[in-house]
Amino acid sequence: MKDTPRVREFSEDQLIARISQHLLILDDVELGPGDDAALVAASDGRFLVTTDVLVEGRHFVPEWISPVDLGRRAMAQNFADIAAMGARTTSVVVALTIPGDLAVSWLEDLAAGMGQYCAESGASLVGGDLARGEAISIAVTAMGNLDGAAPVLRSGARAGDVIAHAGNIGWGAAGFALLEAGFKGSPEAKAQEVKAQELISAHQVPQPPLKAGVAARRAGATAM
Repeated sequence: MKDTPRVREFSEDQLIARISQHLLILDDVELGPGDDAALVAASDGRFLVTTDVLVEGRHFVPEWISPVDLGRRAMAQNFADIAAMGARTTSVVVALTIPGDLAVSWLEDLAAGMGQYCAESGASLVGGDLARGEAISIAVTAMGNLDGAAPVLRSGARAGDVIAHAGNIGWGAAGFALLEAGFKGSPEAKAQEVKAQELISAHQVPQPPLKAGVAARRAGATAM
């Protein structure tokens, strides 16, 4: 049986080629991966930028999450920040630090998860960087388009405001607590097991209600 190909056996260009096949470039992008930088349209001359990092052992445990789900999670937490400003994410760049002995299939699955989430959310992954390191680190920078509107700021909150919430409060934290406690499930407690798996899924692959951010801004939300 042939050994699983490892990252150290491939050049950066070869790895990028494998990653790129999982990505979709949409209309907001005028120039995608392959050059020194990407070119992304900003319809009203402005765009939002946010960034976040996932570090192995600090923000995720590889044994607790598949690379596909990890890719989706890395996108979700950045897209949610753009949505919280009342905008839509149009493009993303990703900088990866990966060990040389990491399986190339793991890297491709990570890219597949990122590509899936971007395609579902109407955004493009337009570039990034690859570097060798002792642990996996995933740094995502997302860019968002306000389509001519003003951003919704945290500072817009005032005493007496009506507060609305979309999504499930605390599910991700509960899922992490279950994983940390070594939850395995039990045949005698099917209903509880189903709920536990829902909570674990909320931690592994968050599903922020992205469209609610734009909808809230259009409805007159003053803070998010």
